[in-house]
Parts: sequence; C-alpha cells; structure tokens
Amino acid sequence: MFSNLFDIPLLGPLLRSRWTWRLLRLGALVLLLAMIAWGWKEHGIPGIKAGDALMYTNLTNHLFWVWWIMGVVIVALFFGRSWCAVCPLGWLNGLAARIGLRRELPGWLKGYIPVTLALVALQVVVYLFAIHRYPDLTARLLALLVALAVGCGLLFRQRAFCMLLCPAGAVFGLYARLAPFELRVKQNGGCATCSDQSCVAGGSEWRRFSLGRGVFFWHSRRDDCPVDLVPEQIRDSRDCTLCLNCVHNCRNNSIRVGFRRWMADLGQSPLPAGEALFLVVLLGLLTANFSKVYIDLREALLWPPQQAALLLGWGGDGFNLLAAFWVALLLPVLMLLPAWAAWRLADLQVAALPATAAPTAPTAPPRTEHGFWHRIGYLTLPVIPLLLAVHLVLAVVKINAKAGYLPFALRDPSGVKSFLAINVMHTLPGPGILIPLDILKWIVLGLLAGGILVALFAARRCADQLPTDTSRRGYLFGALLAIALPSAMYVATLIRWLFIR
Repeated sequence: MFSNLFDIPLLGPLLRSRWTWRLLRLGALVLLLAMIAWGWKEHGIPGIKAGDALMYTNLTNHLFWVWWIMGVVIVALFFGRSWCAVCPLGWLNGLAARIGLRRELPGWLKGYIPVTLALVALQVVVYLFAIHRYPDLTARLLALLVALAVGCGLLFRQRAFCMLLCPAGAVFGLYARLAPFELRVKQNGGCATCSDQSCVAGGSEWRRFSLGRGVFFWHSRRDDCPVDLVPEQIRDSRDCTLCLNCVHNCRNNSIRVGFRRWMADLGQSPLPAGEALFLVVLLGLLTANFSKVYIDLREALLWPPQQAALLLGWGGDGFNLLAAFWVALLLPVLMLLPAWAAWRLADLQVAALPATAAPTAPTAPPRTEHGFWHRIGYLTLPVIPLLLAVHLVLAVVKINAKAGYLPFALRDPSGVKSFLAINVMHTLPGPGILIPLDILKWIVLGLLAGGILVALFAARRCADQLPTDTSRRGYLFGALLAIALPSAMYVATLIRWLFIR
C-alpha cells in the first residue's frame, strides 16, 4: 500500500489535489517574505559588545540557519527531493516562467558547473562576511534569492534557478539516490498507448462552469515538467523534484508516488563528471565544517592556505579566499587521489615475453580508457552515505543545541528583547539542550558508524555494476580508501569533540 500513496484513502486525494500544493507553496512563500521583513533591519543591539547577539534569538536567523539548513537534511534522508515540491523559490521561478521569454538554457549553462560555483560563492560569502551571524545579512541573502528566482524565470523556461543557482537541490539529488521514496510509472500503466505525453508537455485545457442558465468557459495552461522528465524513462530520483505536475496531467492514472527499498538507485551508473565535481566540493566543505571543533585537525587542514597567504603577503580576506579555494577543491581532490591511483594502477596489465621475441605492435585495439572524473564518478558513489551521515550528525547536534531558542524567537521575532532578558537583565533562563550530551554523543556516534557501514556496503554494490574492462578488486580497494580517509578524520573529530571533555 505504501508503494503508492495515492491508493490510501483520504491521503491519496489530498496529494493529488493541485490546491494542496498551491496552499503549501503559498504558505512557504509568505513565511519566506516574513523572514525577510523580520531580519531586514536587525544587525545587532546598540551598546552590546557582542556583534552577533541576534544570531539565534532573531526568528529569521533561527529558522533559516537552524531549522532549514539543518532540518531539511532529515527530510531528505526519508523523502529525497520532497522539499523541492513545496519550495517557494522554485514556485516563484515557475510562475515567472509563465510570463517570461521562455528561452532554452544555453548548452554551456547546463550541467553542474553553475550550481557548484554557486555553492563555492556562498561559502566564500560566509567566510568573508559571516552572514550566518547577522539577521539583516541573512534577510538580504533571502531577498537576493527571491530576485534571482524571478529573474531566471523571466529569462528561461523550466526551473532555471533550481538548476543553476540552488546548491540545496543538487545536494538533495545526491541523497535522493539513498532515500526510500520515489516517483515512478505503474507496472500496468497506460504509457505505451499515450501519444501526446501531456504529463511532460503540460498543454492547455478548457473548463466549463455552469449555474442555471449561465455558462462560463475558462481556458488555462497546465504546468509542464520543470525538468523535462518523461516518467516512463526515470531510472533514478536525482532530477525529479516531486512537483507532481505529471500526476496532475496524466489522463491514464499511470504514475505512483511511494516508498521503496533504501539505496535503490545507488550503483546503477557513475556520477556524471559535473555532479562528481559538485560532490567533491561538498566533501571538502563538510569536512572543513565538521573539523571546526577539533582545533588541531582544523589547523592542520588549513596549514597550506595559511602558508600560501604568508608567502603572498595576504591576510584577512585574502587568506579566506585561499582557504575557500583549498577547502572546496584542492583538499577533497587530494583526499580522493589515493583512491583513484589505487584503482588506476590495478588496471595495469603486465605480460611476459619470450627472451628471444622482439616487441611487436599490438594487433588488438586499445581498451577504452576511463578518464579521471569518470573514475571519480564511480569512486564517490559509496561516499554519498558517509556524507549524509556527517550531514545528519551536524544537523542533530545543531538542532539539539539551538532548538530551545525557538519559543523566544516566536514571541520576539526581532530577538532584541529575548537577548537582553537572557544575557543582560537575567530575567529569563537561557535555553538548554534537548538531549543530554552523555546520550547525544552515542546517538551521533551511531549515526556516523552507520554511515560508514552503509558506505562499505554501497561500495560492494557499486563494484557489481562496474564495466567488465576494469578491475573490480582495484575499485573495491580504491573505494575503501575513499571512505577510510575522511571517516578517520570524522571519527577522530567526534571522539575529541564529545568524548574527551
């Protein structure tokens, strides 16, 4: 029954209704605009030395950096890209596209390079301006995203903003390979007899309304698939945003949405080169953020950009730029380089020739050579469960530590009165943690250990899908190295952080 949620009484019709999703998206949009308003003029508190006094007491900062940035990872674990179905930015982008120029995206903008650059740019802005500490800067970031979503919609068709400028969607696409949730065509659906593919193309329709002698006709346009996916051809869940436009447009009731086994999409094919690059950048950023609490490890990781900054005479912002480039690209590539080298060398073939025989030109055509990013695309597949586990650890710890500020932020959206009452006048007790640290440390250790074990299992599954012209043992050894090196740093950080106090 849970393989098709549309078959469940009450829930099925609710999910099929366009108005359910319109109201959810409208509610999310209203909340987004309210967050911009709540944070727009709130930078700090005059007379208070702490410049980031409103970091958690202001409702804008609290909702965005605690509940959305961290909480949505938990949603992705179970439902993949389901957040995209209610995202107000994607909805705004689609609404603007209805009245825009509807141009096709240029070929050079397709792929993962733009969204990877957007992720790096966001990290650089966080390094340089600490926007996560100040509500007014957070509000301006949200306002910029709204403007970019509308602007992309006015220029291009599809959800160009989601494809070009939304790193969250790319992250959810990675995690959707693991999540036990999917949109697929029913086994006995009517796709074979469908000629117009209205599920993808959308199209237009007339509706007739009558009341007594009065008759009224309404012409409307049905929304098409924002990413041009044919449901019958979907093989993995990385691109489907679960907008359900295809469900609303299908005349044959051939599409289902529901649960499946975990990691159903993992190992079917390697990550494309662009998506592999995005994962490499994500690996570096998560590793750097995770190591913040282990000072010795963090200093070791940042030693190369520090030395480069000293040689160049750069300080402050210059070091931050070098650190961002190092963390986002060079560090994760170096972490994966031993894995690539192990697999590459395992494909070396050595044949002994008779002592009297002279070398001759090969008669057989050379084997197909797999490039660097093609191999990285295979090697990083089993790293996805590890990254999800690290992301979950960060989310659980953050929410556990800061969720207690939510009642204060709801009563005082600006955060000024709450901060003064807690930290200056001491008329209110500060919020505590939800779970004691002695319990929390075992929970997060279990999450990390589970992620490592699942990653090892995923490596074996991916090895079974390898091309026949490459070494399976070499791949397994390389995948083990790709998992082991970051895992060692994560486990050491966790033990130093929560177990040695």
